[in-house]
Amino acid sequence: MARIGVSYFDIAQAAETIRQRGDEPTVDRVREELGTGSKSTIAPLLKRWKSETGNTQHDATGLPQDLVDALKALHLRVQEDADRKVDAVREEATATVEQVRAELAQLRAVLAERTGNLRELEQKLQDSEQESRSRKLALDEVQAALVKSEYQREEGSARITELRANLDELKQENRTVREHFEFFQQRIADDRQQERDQFRQANAQLNSQIASLNEQLTFAGQRLAEREQKIEEQGALHAQQTAELQKTQQALAANRAEYDTLLQSFTRQQAQLSAQLEEAGGMRDKIATLSSSNAALVRETELQRETGHKLEREIMQQREVLTALNTAHQQVLQQKAELQGQLTQLERKVLAPAPVA
Repeated sequence: MARIGVSYFDIAQAAETIRQRGDEPTVDRVREELGTGSKSTIAPLLKRWKSETGNTQHDATGLPQDLVDALKALHLRVQEDADRKVDAVREEATATVEQVRAELAQLRAVLAERTGNLRELEQKLQDSEQESRSRKLALDEVQAALVKSEYQREEGSARITELRANLDELKQENRTVREHFEFFQQRIADDRQQERDQFRQANAQLNSQIASLNEQLTFAGQRLAEREQKIEEQGALHAQQTAELQKTQQALAANRAEYDTLLQSFTRQQAQLSAQLEEAGGMRDKIATLSSSNAALVRETELQRETGHKLEREIMQQREVLTALNTAHQQVLQQKAELQGQLTQLERKVLAPAPVA
């Protein structure tokens, strides 16, 4: 497709101008004359102008036909070889690039898989650590309950000790009351014996003393009754304290059983925690192994990337070779155009009428 502003008329006019100057109209000369247009646009239009003006090449150029055919065959072979080399280089470069891309995609997939495995193991480790923290919190609660139970047991023991002390005090007080009662009984017996001895000597005094003693005996009897009532009250209180002591002992036994149960649970949880810690250690070792494998994979990826860069450099070199071949092809085309111009000039010289003598 011709560029805007370059038409057949422009090319024909430029070719005619060049021919009038005595030169052969070639693609380069027409392009130089116009100052615009591409060779691919000018060449077919120039060929059309030559065909219409009768300036096509003929075999009667004065050159041997074998030479012309050999030049054409040589040009065709050079152009075909160049095209084949260019196609081969392009196919090889495309295959190499595709292979490198496939290897890079495979390496990326392996790296993504290893990264996913590593993230999964890290998540499992986090879950294990979270569960370990939960177990530790539960263990702390159990230990707090054990401390509380031990405190309650100590309070129960102190209460039992206090009740026993109160009981000892009551027993001592009971013994004191009995001793006083026995003392009063002995005193009354002595007084009665004294009364019998002095009955005859001082009947009036004895009666007075008997009255006084009766009053004292009454008072002592009242005190004795009060003591007995107090002893009964202390006995009831002792029975109540004994019942409380039994309840405290039962509660203490229940606390002891609960303590043993909590201790067994604590032992089991410690064993589970140790197992989980061992499992976490194994996971850490596995993560370290995967990290080492991942590092090796990264190094391998770097090597593959360096290989890819090397292939890209080779592709660039092949492209440079291709560019050189294209340049050589353009030079061959230019030489062909020049040869065609030379053949045209020879043709014109051969076909030009001889000067009149």
